[in-house]
Amino acid sequence: MRELPATWTGLAISAFALLVSACGGPGTTPSGPVAPAEMDPQGEVVERSRSDQVAAERRERERQRLAATDEARFAYIRYAPDLAGDAPRACLWFSQALNPEVDYSVYVDLGDVKPAFDVSGQSLCLDGLRFASSYTATLREGLPALSGAELGRQEDVSITFEDRPAYVGFRGAGVILPRENADGLPVETVNVDAVTVEVSRVDERALAFKSVTQGREAAQGRYTYLYGEDDPRDVSEMLWTGTMEIEAVQNAPVVTVFPIQDVIDTLEPGAYFVEIKDAKPLGSRAGPPASARRWIMLTDLALTAFLGESGLDVTLRSLQDGDVLPNTPIQLIAQNNDVLAEVSTGVDGRVSFNAELLAGTGNLAPKLVLALGLKGDTALLDLSRAPVDLSEFETGGRRTPGNVDGYVYTERGIYRPGETVHLTALIRDRAGRALAEADGTLVTYRPNGVESERTRIRLSSAGSVQHDLTLPRAASRGRWQTEIEIDGVGRVGSVAYAVEDFVPQRIEVDLETDEAPILMGDAPRAIEVTSRFLYGAPGAGLVVQGQARLEPDPSPFETFEAFSWGRHDSWFNERIIELDDRTTDATGQATLRLSPGNRVADADRPLRLNTVVSVLEPGGRAVSESVRIPYRSQPSYLGTRAKFEGRLSREDTARFEVATVSDEGQPISQTIAWRVLAIDFHYDWYRENGTWRWRRSRTV
Repeated sequence: MRELPATWTGLAISAFALLVSACGGPGTTPSGPVAPAEMDPQGEVVERSRSDQVAAERRERERQRLAATDEARFAYIRYAPDLAGDAPRACLWFSQALNPEVDYSVYVDLGDVKPAFDVSGQSLCLDGLRFASSYTATLREGLPALSGAELGRQEDVSITFEDRPAYVGFRGAGVILPRENADGLPVETVNVDAVTVEVSRVDERALAFKSVTQGREAAQGRYTYLYGEDDPRDVSEMLWTGTMEIEAVQNAPVVTVFPIQDVIDTLEPGAYFVEIKDAKPLGSRAGPPASARRWIMLTDLALTAFLGESGLDVTLRSLQDGDVLPNTPIQLIAQNNDVLAEVSTGVDGRVSFNAELLAGTGNLAPKLVLALGLKGDTALLDLSRAPVDLSEFETGGRRTPGNVDGYVYTERGIYRPGETVHLTALIRDRAGRALAEADGTLVTYRPNGVESERTRIRLSSAGSVQHDLTLPRAASRGRWQTEIEIDGVGRVGSVAYAVEDFVPQRIEVDLETDEAPILMGDAPRAIEVTSRFLYGAPGAGLVVQGQARLEPDPSPFETFEAFSWGRHDSWFNERIIELDDRTTDATGQATLRLSPGNRVADADRPLRLNTVVSVLEPGGRAVSESVRIPYRSQPSYLGTRAKFEGRLSREDTARFEVATVSDEGQPISQTIAWRVLAIDFHYDWYRENGTWRWRRSRTV
């Protein structure tokens, strides 16, 4: 065994070395340890007298007793430390759920420390604290619950954090380390001064019996084991053991590069296994030290494979530049480690293994695709794993078809009774090849599921069929369906369409305009109208009509969602603007001019112009399209947003957000005046025309 070179001992960096799908990058250079930015001291150690400590314990016992016996009373119960992240957090637990809309910084005081608050159910978590620090959190009287209940008295909570637990792991989640331009394997530690390192190698001939995975990490005091395919120790060869020093920064993660290329010396085919442990001596009661294990493929080779009915196509590329690699042997390995086939890549970096080689079962089933480079590189694809991990994604949708799949479609989706449905079907096998000259049946069903028609068909040499289905003049209105069945296979596809009473549209209308807001004083906005007949000719000589409705804009400014604009007791009466009629030219185009003028100069809220443009077909029917254009009649707007929902109880605090924005939606500074009005309602009886009536009046 060789000792770690002195030049590498204790090398610490912030992020170094490329680990595919992990971290780092080629072309980097070593650097010294990066210390965290200097921070202002937060928290202070709180010292108590014996009498204060006894009183605090008595209050804690009383608090727990009340929480257990009086569930209806809102009270603080306990706090729980959370040490899982890079910074600690303290979660305060209460007997009832808290209100996530309340600003609890008003009710929780940590002195000079200003934490961030996170409300979840009955817990109030404080972020922004530090390890190895103590705090006193004062919970003020009146701290509210979701139910409206309030904390009956002030509580002082002592919060103490020790040093962050020791941690040893690898930076990133990848197992591939590029052979070229990688400075080493990044090791991440917390509060660790040195680690012991073991590096072993598994020969490429033994990889069929193992599974190259990310390995496992274990915190101090926890036991972890590797079994079966994950454990390389029964087939591995130990290459190097030693100790690597760490330039630790208290309670901060430090990344140190382990020069795995130097300790391996000559790269040989196979995979490597690295195990690291905290080198600090621990007592028997402390349990095992923090540790981590990881498989590593030190290589410049990258494999991509596509599996289909014709076999397995494999492409080999370089990780360094992405170029294909010719003249490189690639093996197909069985479960029992037999070499089923070996082929060298061509000039395009590709090889193919036919379907017969993949048809083996049991011990002869394919296990690995193995590439062996000329410089000792090894790359593998484990065929026993899922090709793509989709566990984090929604994978719903169409079911995988059987051996034959049919794509059936019609020229449109709705028909009138008596019209002809032009139906087309394309039939393919699982490999995408056309199913030529096969016989089948088209079966059409009415909306009630009763069969309407059954027609025998024969596929063309291109695996397709076209059929015209004439609907009865008394056809039932609703959703019809036609299915295609292939002899000896069964149902392979279907299409649904509607049968209704309607007049089909003959022209298409497109509108183009600048959708930027229209401001006061702007020139008229042009709306370009283009019409064409569905059979392709331009819609020339057609009448174009337009109408714009001035109405409140429900969401005028993207950055101010849920704000209400204008006075709460004022209303805007919608206005209609009739646009001058136009006639399309020879190209089917016309231009309408939209100008709101000063019609709504007194509007106190943002508006929009809901413009509908209609082009009249030769028969007189209108085909319409619409466009909404924002309109701002004022240079600025005042908006409010309530910070509560529903009605408030007596003594509750009503909170509002107020914003002033320009007509272009930019926040602006403005002086505003406001007042609070108390409105009292009075009910009394009065007599009218000899009849007593009930009325309500209000006083502001």
